[in-house]
Amino acid sequence: MNKHPSPEQLHESTPDPQGIYQPAPKKRAKTTKPAKRTCIMVLGMHRSGTSALTRAISLLGAKLPNDLLGANSTNPTGHWEPLKLIALHDQMLAEAGSRWDDWRSFDLGDLSKARAQFYRGEIARLIDEEYGDAPLLVLKEPRISRFVPLYASIFKSMNIDLQYVLASRNPLAVVASLGKRDRSTPGFGALLWLRHELEAERSTRGAPRVFVSYEAMMRSWRPTLDKITAALSVAWPRAIEKAASEVDAYISSDHQHHTASDGALFADERIAGWVKDTYSALRHLETDANGAEAMAILDRVKAEFDSVAPIFGEAFFPELQARQQILSETIGILQRAVEEHATNASQLAGQLQQKDADIAGYHQSVAEERAAAAKLIERNREENQKLGSELLVALDDNVRLKEILEKTQLELTEEKERSSAASEEVLEHHPTEVSADAGADSASFLALSRMPDEQEEVSICTDDTKLIAFYLPQFHRIDENSEWWGPGFTEWTNVARATPNFYGHDQPRIPRELGYYDLSHLDTMREQVEFAKLYGLHAFCFYHYWFSGRRVLEKPVDLFLESDIDFKFCLCWANENWTRAWDGDTRNILLEQKYAEEDAKAFIETMIGYFKDERYIKIGGMPLLVVYRAKDIPDPRRWFSIWRDHAVANGFPGIHISVVDFYDISTPQEVGADSLVEFPPHKFNGPQNHPSEFPLFTNPNFSGGVVDYRKIIAQSANRPKPSFNIFRGIIPGWDNTARRQNNPTIVLNSTPELYGEWLRFLRFQARQNHPDPESRIVFINAWNEWGEGCYLEPDRRWGLSYLEETLRGKFFDVAREPEGMQAARSRLFDQLVSAKHQPILGAPISKETLAAIAPPSRMAVNASKLLRRWPPLHSVASFLYKHVLLTRQIDNG
Repeated sequence: MNKHPSPEQLHESTPDPQGIYQPAPKKRAKTTKPAKRTCIMVLGMHRSGTSALTRAISLLGAKLPNDLLGANSTNPTGHWEPLKLIALHDQMLAEAGSRWDDWRSFDLGDLSKARAQFYRGEIARLIDEEYGDAPLLVLKEPRISRFVPLYASIFKSMNIDLQYVLASRNPLAVVASLGKRDRSTPGFGALLWLRHELEAERSTRGAPRVFVSYEAMMRSWRPTLDKITAALSVAWPRAIEKAASEVDAYISSDHQHHTASDGALFADERIAGWVKDTYSALRHLETDANGAEAMAILDRVKAEFDSVAPIFGEAFFPELQARQQILSETIGILQRAVEEHATNASQLAGQLQQKDADIAGYHQSVAEERAAAAKLIERNREENQKLGSELLVALDDNVRLKEILEKTQLELTEEKERSSAASEEVLEHHPTEVSADAGADSASFLALSRMPDEQEEVSICTDDTKLIAFYLPQFHRIDENSEWWGPGFTEWTNVARATPNFYGHDQPRIPRELGYYDLSHLDTMREQVEFAKLYGLHAFCFYHYWFSGRRVLEKPVDLFLESDIDFKFCLCWANENWTRAWDGDTRNILLEQKYAEEDAKAFIETMIGYFKDERYIKIGGMPLLVVYRAKDIPDPRRWFSIWRDHAVANGFPGIHISVVDFYDISTPQEVGADSLVEFPPHKFNGPQNHPSEFPLFTNPNFSGGVVDYRKIIAQSANRPKPSFNIFRGIIPGWDNTARRQNNPTIVLNSTPELYGEWLRFLRFQARQNHPDPESRIVFINAWNEWGEGCYLEPDRRWGLSYLEETLRGKFFDVAREPEGMQAARSRLFDQLVSAKHQPILGAPISKETLAAIAPPSRMAVNASKLLRRWPPLHSVASFLYKHVLLTRQIDNG
């Protein structure tokens, strides 16, 4: 008994007492058998030429769907796919936990029985809607390759015969096309190709089918259509000869943007053996559509692929979904930021409107003042006319006065001649030797002969700001580096192997005077100190690597401590994890900071010996200790309190703890420190400092960041004076390509002259903001960070220029100093925009643009924290940033 009758069954039927409809008695009627219909189903992987093949078949009379997916930039000649079925397929895949680019096998059993039945009914309905009662139809939608049995069952119930045309294309060309369209990797695209081809071949066995090659069709389409005609015994509604001109016009090699030979495929180590074996088997099936040997190979590959795909797929696709969710959340944050900016813009528009009203009022007042001035001018003109008549009366008197003056002048001239004759007589009787240098035209004569109020005053003073340069001790062998990076590894290993990422990229960096030195020799450090002292540096701040009692790279500092080298120093605890990515992150950790309970006391006990050295820098008698990542310490306030107590117990008045201005900190008070150390490029590499023009990249895998040195300087100059103690920081440049070849941060347009002007500004600011000379400190990042392209030491390109600029800023003329920070800032911006300082890349930057560059907003800082806390989000952001760079590069031609 049917409890769910169709509308046709309900017609002329009556319900029984239980409410169940009983069909009316069947009437004998003459029935006609529905006409037999045939569907040619084109199967194959995306980007495999199925669109061209489908269009050619349609030109021979096969019916296309009514509602087609139109042409777009990825397929300008059209897709020839049913738009509504694509949407339905995506919905079905998503409901089953899959997607169009999923290389796992699709199982209809992942849907409930009711939902599976729903999709069967919807597909049947859409087939009728799209094709009507056409006797011959052509259907192409690459997603169908993964669930052919579903369509075979539906078409059988609809009394439609299925014939299959399986199109294949060299996998290398397919993955290249996918890479251009979707930015997918070759490995991912190859697995996707493999899944579509294996499923389509297995599901069509025993049915009428023919295998064709996209490359062969591009060379000559006629043999391909003849092959399909013969293999499927198709009687085309339109003869091939009549459609030939249209097929010729449509199929063109101009649309075949990616080609690859079979030899290139089999030589490419990126492509898995499964893919190569499958492609070879499919080529054999082009000759024999049911070749047993080829199908056996495909069975083996499919069995092996199916056995591992769930394992890796379950690890990959949920991760991909999680990243997309994070990306959506990030986009939401950005959208809210846009809305906030829109609100601010609206408020600014209101303020602008008020300003316009104020300006209009001002113009009105100016007009009134002009009218009053016109009246005043007219009155003055009348008074001048009256005065003119009075002057005419006095003119006669002036003529008489002129005669008197001329007479007086004549008398003075005669007196001067008599005096000159007397002087010559004296010189004749008393000759004196006069050197050429003492002549009236000599510089010394001109200078000394000036009146006192005409002489130029020059009052040269020496700047007492203390320049402290961070110092990297990585340039000598240690067991840990040899174990992790290979025997004999030092920082020079990274430096030497760097390669350019774009045209004009200064890589690798090559040292000059000091060469590729070894810091296990004290003489090297003596040479470095001689350079540093000669060019005006005050001290080195050595990076100190301490991991729960384990010290690393300690030899250079120990050698310095045992030596008699006369130079100030302090230490910076580089308390981040050592990782393979050189970024202190929590992934791929080589040496971890564990922060055990007893570590706070153990650390400070090891520091006392350094503090007691007379050369160690002290502020108010307190040793200066820099901490790189203060918020990585579980309870920094408690740690710092323990340190201070221990220092006092050893005879010091305390410790001056200065923490690096990292992305997760804003004030020293947050962690109980005494001051902040500015540390470019931290917080200086945001989008506000991107260059107006990007370089032409030659590295296709580049996904790093690029910023403009001039904008970094402007951001530094525009930083308002904080309420807390801060030591300003400066970089001569930055380019860590040597450490992170494909995703570095690169500062463009850094030159010695610009560095010198920046340092000159920071020195002036230190004198203005720090009345106590002992606290006038500027940190330079760095003395020798060669792997990060951030060093003062002489190199092949710039020689001693950066050191010379460092020394030049030590002296200044008091009389020419600006009056206040605003004037100093204006002087700096004048230098940034002047012609002699213009770098090669990018147009000049106006003073207005420089003045508008501000430190990163709170939202930007929080976003940076979020990116660094969640590695998947950081990867997504890096992926997006790479595409922004590519777009900007295309825009720049």
